Amino acid sequence: MKKGIKRRVVWSYLILIIFSVALFEAIILFALRVYYLDGIKQTLGDQGLLFSSYYEQELIDNQLLNNPGRLLNQYRFLVSAEVQLIDPNGNVIADTHENKQKNISDYEDVKMAFTGVTGYLDTKAAGERILFVTQPLKRGSTVIGAIRFTTSMERLNHVFTKNMLILLSFGGIVILTAAIISFFLANTITKPISVITKAAEQMASGKLSTRVKKENEDEIGKLADTLNYMAMQIEKHEQLKNEFIASVSHELRTPLTSIKGWAVTLNSMTEDDFFRNGLEIISTESDRLNHLLGDLLDFSSLSSGKLPLVIEKVVLPTFIQQVIQQLAPRAERQGIQLSGHLDESLVPVLVDHNRLKQVLMNLLDNAFKFTPYGGKIVVVLTSIGKEAVIQVIDSGSGITEEELQLVKNKFYKGKSKGAGSGIGLAIVDEVIQAHHGKFSLTSKNGKGTTAEIRLPIK
Repeated sequence: MKKGIKRRVVWSYLILIIFSVALFEAIILFALRVYYLDGIKQTLGDQGLLFSSYYEQELIDNQLLNNPGRLLNQYRFLVSAEVQLIDPNGNVIADTHENKQKNISDYEDVKMAFTGVTGYLDTKAAGERILFVTQPLKRGSTVIGAIRFTTSMERLNHVFTKNMLILLSFGGIVILTAAIISFFLANTITKPISVITKAAEQMASGKLSTRVKKENEDEIGKLADTLNYMAMQIEKHEQLKNEFIASVSHELRTPLTSIKGWAVTLNSMTEDDFFRNGLEIISTESDRLNHLLGDLLDFSSLSSGKLPLVIEKVVLPTFIQQVIQQLAPRAERQGIQLSGHLDESLVPVLVDHNRLKQVLMNLLDNAFKFTPYGGKIVVVLTSIGKEAVIQVIDSGSGITEEELQLVKNKFYKGKSKGAGSGIGLAIVDEVIQAHHGKFSLTSKNGKGTTAEIRLPIK
């Protein structure tokens, strides 16, 4: 998934959910640990109080020090823990387990017990977590000893770990569900935008009939409506422009034909060199304007889709060789070596013979304009997969990287001296698109240009 709205939306949702789940689980786990720990403390403390209540009379009679072992062994404790009886000096006077440590007065829980309150100590010993709970034993308000419970926290840790794994599993399911939902939500935003982007690219390439399907009545739906309206207006203006170009071209052809005819007639009737040169210039410029008007009409018809293609089978090697022979005299006049490398085994393709010839003539005309004396122009015909590939390669002045992005645009005139009307390459592009093919240019400034046409082989 590339960087874009989808990735930002998905990660925004995921980060929020992950943070929320992590915080929620951390609070629950902390609360659980405190709950279980407090429960153990409460249980052990209650056992101490029950012991004190059970032997209340003995404590009153100060019999704790007389026979502490008997008191400890007679009482049945309801917890699994080591139990110790401690005298006021911190000495262990009775123990349910054998313990070499006889004085424990330095422990914090014992110190707290001798102040009259229950003492707690959570520590680590021999790599194991241990909890000590020490309950004071009183005669009236006087502390005459203490009962100390020692229990391992391993069971608590086991229960805590089990609950933690359950919570983490639940959190993982929540995060996975959130990821799926966020991906779906991101798609509801990015998919329509992708469709709109693709449609906009098609419109930008000249396919103004493209329309965006409106999915929902929201901001994206409004954007689709706006784009469709824009395309409709541009298409309308484009149609008006094409009709205007066609109308003007037709209107200009009649006076140009008259000018050309009278120039030729008058040229044949005069012997004056001055008048003859002037009339030749008028005749030549009339021909140039007629050619330009023809290009304008073709371009207008192609752009509006009103120029039908006459599709027929064409043997490309023979066809290209004929074009090369036709331009051979021009190549000889300009001192340019014109040749062809043609794959004779290529099967016939379905194209409009006249339009394809127009395309090749335009491309070769450009190559002649920008190839200096002594240069080379090569026409290459090959096949790649199910496509026939025609390349016109010249050793001319080339095209700058900046201009290469613009030369196929309608009416773009290059900065070089031999630049034409800006229609030729646009016509080439329109004709090749009408054949469902591809037209591309590659060039390096000062190192020549390669024009490539790809036509489907059916």
